[in-house]
Amino acid sequence: MAAPARKKPVKRRRSPIQSRGQATVDVIVEAAAQILARQGPAAATTNAVAARAGVSIGTLYQYFADREALLVEIGRRHVAEMQAVLAAALAGIDGLALPAAVDRLVAAIVASHRVSPRLHQALHQSLARDHLDTIDAFEVAVEAMVRQALAARPELDLAAPELTATVLVRGLGGLIRTTIRREPERLDDPALALAMRAMILGTLAGSRRGA
Repeated sequence: MAAPARKKPVKRRRSPIQSRGQATVDVIVEAAAQILARQGPAAATTNAVAARAGVSIGTLYQYFADREALLVEIGRRHVAEMQAVLAAALAGIDGLALPAAVDRLVAAIVASHRVSPRLHQALHQSLARDHLDTIDAFEVAVEAMVRQALAARPELDLAAPELTATVLVRGLGGLIRTTIRREPERLDDPALALAMRAMILGTLAGSRRGA
């Protein structure tokens, strides 16, 4: 049996310890994110990023060994921003009845996917397969959160909360991403939120105690 492929390490250059170095990194990352979101992956070359950031290509390579390392850093920051939006939107959900909690969850997931959706799509297209976990980290975190929330619900008796969470999160995430790509205006349609609500409650219906 062949040995599993090793994950390609990210070649990040020097750490920006001084504030000036950190400011330079922030400018480079923001410039790259803007190009990715507005012009697509093909336009986000290191030369184009350096030009938009107003730095030399040599300065860019002081902090990022190659384009892939830069993309990984953009993905890390993008996921952190999505997680912050999600956490804020879910504040106080534990005290809600199940239907209201589901409504809050749907709204929170939609809100988190509104964070630079074009950048999110471009990162999926740009990152090498062995670095996609950088952008998939958001979905992994949501799956863990939903699994814990489902397991803690006294009105539910789920045989496999982990699998249920995975099905729900990946199903909703795929639906939202496809909607953003093909019909972004439908994200504001209340009927879409109602359909997602029905999907969650329908999945959980057979696991409610006393059902």
